[in-house]
Amino acid sequence: MRRARDERGSLALEMALLAPFLLLIIALIYAYGRVGQVNGTLDSGTRDAARSATMARDSTDAKHAAERVVREALADAPAGCRSSLQVHLVGDFLPGEPVTVDASCTYDISDLGLPGAPGSLTAKSSFTSMLDPYRGIDQ
Repeated sequence: MRRARDERGSLALEMALLAPFLLLIIALIYAYGRVGQVNGTLDSGTRDAARSATMARDSTDAKHAAERVVREALADAPAGCRSSLQVHLVGDFLPGEPVTVDASCTYDISDLGLPGAPGSLTAKSSFTSMLDPYRGIDQ
């Protein structure tokens, strides 16, 4: 007659082998979520900034409006992104010409503890909007 195998402790051994991989997958999902959230927020803020820049009467006001809009959009972004934010207004501020807002920020992902992951990432976004060709602009 055959004796039954003793399987006590096999579940603990399986979990000890699988737990690190499960934790790594969860951390990767969280990292991709953070990257997606920051990139999406920066894209949205840059798009809104370009549109608000085209409403300004001169290039100085357009630059200030673009910076304000992007900063407001990134209010819930990681602190590193808000502190390293750079916003540039590109283009001639002439009727009918395009105005481009370029924005970038760097944020940490080192707090996730992912092996082999970089310490920080840089998100970049750009959006172009046209100035109304039939309105006056203060030079």
